Amino acid sequence: MKFGPLATDEFITTELGHRLEAERLAQDLTQAQLAAQAGVSKRTVERLENGESSTLANLIRCLRALDRLAGLDALLPEPQPNPVSVLKLRGKTRQRARPTAEGRSAAKPWVWGDER
Repeated sequence: MKFGPLATDEFITTELGHRLEAERLAQDLTQAQLAAQAGVSKRTVERLENGESSTLANLIRCLRALDRLAGLDALLPEPQPNPVSVLKLRGKTRQRARPTAEGRSAAKPWVWGDER
């Protein structure tokens, strides 16, 4: 089931909760076991699975415990630079190399004009 622009927040959180529960059951874990592996309370797992309010950090902990963090990349892929930005950055590449510290001549100590 896909989330469309007309899907309500309640529908989306409930559906994500059902998916989380299905994954937990597929891995043959109880809510208490998932909670222990994720470092959250059993009540937090219950809230997430019921589509109730929780934090994004708690969801991430549960996804990590279920080895499902890769799904977040599909959720929000890394932004790609637009072509204009690529052209601007292309001009910023190095044009010359600097000599290493060994290749530079030793700098003379600075002396005041009246000390010469």
